[in-house]
Amino acid sequence: MKIFETLISLSRERGLRIEISFLKCKGRLLIDKELELKAVDEFGNISSWARVFPGISIQNILDQCGVKKIDVYKGQEKIVENENIYEVIRELGGIASYK
Repeated sequence: MKIFETLISLSRERGLRIEISFLKCKGRLLIDKELELKAVDEFGNISSWARVFPGISIQNILDQCGVKKIDVYKGQEKIVENENIYEVIRELGGIASYK
């Protein structure tokens, strides 16, 4: 959860939208300053967590689904694209103590 707390904080402080795509799950995770943490279905619609990620808790999503890529947007401009969540946090100036 510390990872998500850090990403939410970075999103709020810098006005960013962060989208996480997964290897083993069709849905995506959306983090932004207004919505905080939301599940997005394969059609791009915000939906309930249980519908998009059935049987998967937020605490286990990274392990169970595997991160494919993380896209970070400032407005409409993509400013970061990476598959390593810790590198994304570092690039955005988050906590330096990550792996």
